[in-house]
Amino acid sequence: DWARRMLEREIRVADSTLIGNLMTSVSFYANTTIYIIAGLVAALGASDKLFNITAELPFAGAGNRELLEIKLMLVLASFVFAYFKFTWSLRQFNLLSILVGAAPQGTAGAPEIDSYARRLAGANSLAGDDFNRGIRAYYFGLAAAVWLLNPLICALVSLAILVVLYRRDYRSPALAALRQDGT
Repeated sequence: DWARRMLEREIRVADSTLIGNLMTSVSFYANTTIYIIAGLVAALGASDKLFNITAELPFAGAGNRELLEIKLMLVLASFVFAYFKFTWSLRQFNLLSILVGAAPQGTAGAPEIDSYARRLAGANSLAGDDFNRGIRAYYFGLAAAVWLLNPLICALVSLAILVVLYRRDYRSPALAALRQDGT
């Protein structure tokens, strides 16, 4: 619907601004993820010191330096995955911007306009889906980080995250507001 309406408008400044706002959010997460990755790589480099610190915690699980490194690598893998999803989402939003800039003007119902609207909507959906996957990687990266403290707490946090994500994706008031027409 957005793409069809956008194609009917002669002036598309608002549409370009909305896409720019989305790109700013994605760019923020991509940049933040780089800092998280750098911190995790530094923690891997100092795993001996980190092991000594965590060994003194009363609720930390027993283990060895190798296990600590595996745990850190799992967290690192989650955030590397997030980084790739955010940067790919950003690239797709860039492509969407190009499509908006090159978009023809016309009325809905014309075959070429409907086809172009589907292309715009598809690019927007793909970019948004990859952004959401990056956000989900953050959630699970945080759950994996809890494994550094205790495996049981990690399992509980992982289950809690699954419930939160399920509620947000399928049962949230925001989704209900978007689906007020009953679809």
